[in-house]
Amino acid sequence: SYIIDRRNDEKIFWKCEHARKYACHGRLHTDLSNVFIKTVGDHENHTENPRSGPVRQCYERLQGESQQNQTNLHNILTQTNIGVPDEVRIQLPSNENLNRNIRRWR
Repeated sequence: SYIIDRRNDEKIFWKCEHARKYACHGRLHTDLSNVFIKTVGDHENHTENPRSGPVRQCYERLQGESQQNQTNLHNILTQTNIGVPDEVRIQLPSNENLNRNIRRWR
């Protein structure tokens, strides 16, 4: 999993989510539409959390739904949580923190 490190007028530079914790040098470049360009470096000093991908996907669904749907926050959380496995759901922040994120994304 990657997080945004920086961006310029042409592309987004991503770094491994464990860059600080494990001094990981795994990097990724995408264009501004998140289309893959290339990878730089490897994830050689740690193993990936197998649940990080599903948690990230849940956040992306939540963000997309909150930007497109202006219903109340409870309905957005309920709709987004349908089909999310329990092992992913327990890694998500509290509903209060998720509500704060939804308000910020709008």
